[in-house]
Amino acid sequence: MSGGTLARDVQRLMKGATAHLSGRGRRGPDSGEGRRVPRRHSYDEADPRAKPWARIQDGSVAAGLAHREAMIATAEQLYVEQWRKFPLAEVRQVRAEREAAAAELEELAARSPAEVPVGRPATLRQRLKDLDQHLAEADRRLHRIDVTVLKALLSFLDFSTGKLFPAIESIAAKAGCHRNSAIAALKRLKANGFIDWVRRTTMTGNEGEFAPQREQTSNAYYFDNRRRMAKRTWLRFTQILTAKLRRLGRVPAGQAMPPTPDPSVPQARGSMAEALASLGAALSRAST
Repeated sequence: MSGGTLARDVQRLMKGATAHLSGRGRRGPDSGEGRRVPRRHSYDEADPRAKPWARIQDGSVAAGLAHREAMIATAEQLYVEQWRKFPLAEVRQVRAEREAAAAELEELAARSPAEVPVGRPATLRQRLKDLDQHLAEADRRLHRIDVTVLKALLSFLDFSTGKLFPAIESIAAKAGCHRNSAIAALKRLKANGFIDWVRRTTMTGNEGEFAPQREQTSNAYYFDNRRRMAKRTWLRFTQILTAKLRRLGRVPAGQAMPPTPDPSVPQARGSMAEALASLGAALSRAST
């Protein structure tokens, strides 16, 4: 071993020992609560990809509040609709039916081919596929806590910039629930198109020390409602939002389903017809 290599190894060990004794090199858990290790598809907080936000409506408090209230109202209506479509008793019955079908298929697989009724395994496999699809859709339905978490999340929204990156712990504290409940709610809200997010990382300040140099930080949340929401949910959201903005006298040009203007008739600048003709684009920009 050369003298230079030995010197570097000694220096590295001394840095590690110093960091350990001072507590600066202590590493957080790799998974679960308090996770700090950077996850895949994460971007540095200074990276443009970690800044997905866009101004909400015209950036004013009044229009921003209308946007927030419309989103919450849409979530509340969807919650009621989904639980009417997938009542708890019915979901339990479907789960029981799936378990019975899976058990029968397993039992048939243990028999000799001559003992298996013709076509029965194929019938059971198709039935299991249909039941799994039904249960997957039921599992995506919003819960009451999801609406509460959405309200909590949106309370951190900066209307003028669209910036939204509270920590999970802050969202949970605002919603009055456990951290794990907040995480589950955010996942269901994402599955229903209300929110999306980008994972971010930040430097630890441990440069030159025997310790992690980068760790996970809070997600950057944003809205891509027009693309991610189901069409029916999106239309409901735009209708509620347009009604609220009209009451404020702040209708951004247009509405969710504007009438097609006659191109042969020029529209006066600033007219209601001109405003209605471009609302779809404005709502799309507000939802990215």
